[in-house]
Amino acid sequence: MKKIIYFLGLFLVLAVALPNTGMAQVKHLTRKEQRKLEKQKRKEERQKKDAVSRKFYAHLIQSKNFVFQATRLYGPDGSFFSVSPTLNFVAIKNNEIVLQFAFQGVIGWNGVGGITAEGFLKGFKFNPGKNSHQAMTVSSRIQPKGPGGSPYFTMTVGDDGSTEISVTLENGQMIRMGGQLYSPSQASVYKGQTLP
Repeated sequence: MKKIIYFLGLFLVLAVALPNTGMAQVKHLTRKEQRKLEKQKRKEERQKKDAVSRKFYAHLIQSKNFVFQATRLYGPDGSFFSVSPTLNFVAIKNNEIVLQFAFQGVIGWNGVGGITAEGFLKGFKFNPGKNSHQAMTVSSRIQPKGPGGSPYFTMTVGDDGSTEISVTLENGQMIRMGGQLYSPSQASVYKGQTLP
């Protein structure tokens, strides 16, 4: 009997001393822990958003139906000049490509201060990248509709649609532009006259 009383007494002491035993304890986070948790949540949300965005741009590229609107034209030394995205663009639909380079205030062959050329893609290759840390890339030769050489076209696209394009001409000269990739319904461009 003494043993039973002893165990009951011990049980009561433990029950009083440890009132939260057997119940879930609520832990209050410090400010540092709260900031870390919020930062982790924002990172996860951004990763989800980037994955959806990357899938959207990958689909545009794979379907060969997109418009790149340039905001920057790079010089040979790496410096860049701001250009009008309405007049400077590369549009691809199926295997057809339209390239237009124009400068406001300059008289050009296309009527908008530059050159507008059309052609066909040959050997189009799309690399989706191994993961979200690697940009998507495109490469292709361009067969002009009229006479002329066959320039080489490359494009690098980030998860957010930011894009860098290079066109290497037959003589080795390169035209580099930076801007944004759009679906045709989102793009706003003005096409000048095509070279004969």
